[in-house]
Amino acid sequence: MNAVKSDLTEDEQANLVAPNQADCRRESLRAVAFIVLAALISLIPVLSVRFPPMTDYANHYVRLWLLTGGINRPHMADFYQIDWNVAWTNIAIDLMAFVLGKVAGIGIIGPLMLGLALLLPSLGVALLNRKLFGGFHWWQVLCFVLAWNSVFLFGFLSFSISLGLALIFAYADEHLKSRNPALVFGVRAVLSAILLVAHPFGLLFYTALLAALAFGPSIAPLRQRKMFFAAVLRVLVAVAPVFLPLVIFLLFGPSLPGQKNVSLFESMYWDNPSLIRSFMMLLTYFRTYDIRIDMIYLLLLLVVVRETIRRNLMRLHWGLILASIVLGLLSLVMPTQVFDTGGIDVRLPCMMALAAAAGLRPDVRGRLQLIILPVVFLVVASRTAFIEYVWLQRSADVASVERVLDHVEPGAAILPAQTSLDTAEFQKMPVGRSVGGMFPSFLHYPALASLERDAFMPYLFTAAGKQPLRVREPWRAISVPEGAPVPSRLLDMDVADYLPYMADWKNRFDYILLLNADMESSSYPMPTFDTVHIVADEGFARLYRIDHDASH
Repeated sequence: MNAVKSDLTEDEQANLVAPNQADCRRESLRAVAFIVLAALISLIPVLSVRFPPMTDYANHYVRLWLLTGGINRPHMADFYQIDWNVAWTNIAIDLMAFVLGKVAGIGIIGPLMLGLALLLPSLGVALLNRKLFGGFHWWQVLCFVLAWNSVFLFGFLSFSISLGLALIFAYADEHLKSRNPALVFGVRAVLSAILLVAHPFGLLFYTALLAALAFGPSIAPLRQRKMFFAAVLRVLVAVAPVFLPLVIFLLFGPSLPGQKNVSLFESMYWDNPSLIRSFMMLLTYFRTYDIRIDMIYLLLLLVVVRETIRRNLMRLHWGLILASIVLGLLSLVMPTQVFDTGGIDVRLPCMMALAAAAGLRPDVRGRLQLIILPVVFLVVASRTAFIEYVWLQRSADVASVERVLDHVEPGAAILPAQTSLDTAEFQKMPVGRSVGGMFPSFLHYPALASLERDAFMPYLFTAAGKQPLRVREPWRAISVPEGAPVPSRLLDMDVADYLPYMADWKNRFDYILLLNADMESSSYPMPTFDTVHIVADEGFARLYRIDHDASH
């Protein structure tokens, strides 16, 4: 192998897709065994912890519980109603839970959704990489370190599932592309519709993958004008079916998620843009709970890529590599929020990492061939072991919340709050209480009040267009479709302009649930009120009863 394979023509690359197939079959089977082991090992944290420190997960869990029958509980029926007429995208987990709820309980459905969101992207990388380069391979095992990433730990489950589906659909497309063009167009349109319903960013990733695969594995189109225009034409033909379901939904579907009477550009928001923030955003798919540990695994991946390129042992699919580069560059200008959906800027870095992983095939020679599979498996296992350690540590926080909630009577209204911290104090939180250095992992633990005590909390996910759940009157007056615990220092301030449920909160809510209470700041202590009295203090969680004004 005298040069990096990406410099070869497409025909030459096609001949290299599966070199020495007879000799490699045994290695491929060994790789399959280790891929299965990596997947099973990765599921250990999912099966050992009921409510892991994932930012959105508890909120999703409670909504899925409602969809699978919890809505029939007396107080829940007073609080919420199910309405599928206004939910048409971002509902992958909702649809699956609704269907599976007829045969399984939330105790099975919750971990199943977690497992799918965790494993589908890595399995999709393995399948697409196998199709492009031939055979299963140790690189696909190593890519399971990407299963643990900040976006999954944010609890973006439908998004993560849609990324995996996009990769699997691209793999299937590679098998179909030589068939009748009409059949290929129809299949791509159907798969695009599925992804649009699952999550719109999954559809975007599928579009990028189709474009990359149509461009081809060679760099030659960027060097010759005639080949470039031929590649552009292939890309346009490949992605054309994607727009059919999108246009149909935009013309005939319900309104888009988000604010009413606000234009797309007016809804865009950038959160303190800077070079450092942009750089850290590019690392989204490599970050978990401790950036120091995360960087060890990132450096390992970079060393593998660098050394195999230096030794002329790397094969590339240039279409996917170029797609990865374009996605990375676009991510630098993405807004933080569009309409009522946040975390927009962390989506494209995920696609960038997965496209690159699928488009690389590093090889090894000599004695390393004998030990590479066990070594990369141990790397994956160590990554999972770190997550398991963090999840078990933070289980104490969930237990603390559950203990204070024992004092809440059914039908009560709970106002979630969190201790106010400055930047330095935020950085000192115990491992697992923040994800990727960006969001606290405990923001949606208050949703457990609905699950375990039939109580009301004001920000269960009910965004129009994204969740099939609506708040009934009169509870709608003290709810928002998305939110977070109010910082404790704001309790004695007038913040009703941007937190409408805080208006007259002393008479609208029955309890305050304070989270991260064991890190209460001396600079921002919990305000005191004559009508607010502590009921239970369990360290991380603290519960206060609100005595209502008799005139109300």
